[in-house]
Amino acid sequence: MIVEITCKTDRFNLSAVGEDFINDCCFGEDFSKWLVAELSGTGVDSDIICMEDFGWANIAEYQGITYLMCVAGNSDEDAARPDYGEWHVMLERSRTFMQKLLGKNKISASDPIIGKVTLVLQRAGFASVTVEP
Repeated sequence: MIVEITCKTDRFNLSAVGEDFINDCCFGEDFSKWLVAELSGTGVDSDIICMEDFGWANIAEYQGITYLMCVAGNSDEDAARPDYGEWHVMLERSRTFMQKLLGKNKISASDPIIGKVTLVLQRAGFASVTVEP
């Protein structure tokens, strides 16, 4: 299971495709760097892993629980605001094979890290911060 937090902002690149992009939608390196830095100030230990074909993958640990934290963005394609769009922060708990097989240790919208990420996005003034279980 994945919990997704969405928000809207124009603070990060959603318009200039990088030469190193795997495909044309690998935005999120600047968002990942910012999010990792902001979360470190709230007690969440996180780091950037790599570019993915949809955006960027990161890892986060909070209260002894490790999460895969991916980010991806979609531009609203407004010529006046080319970097304005919706960002997705997708969080999934790391689980053992047996936990996955038995359906245990799933993430939920009430996991404490969800509140930390949501708070960071709201404090930054991003619009439409929403948690989608």
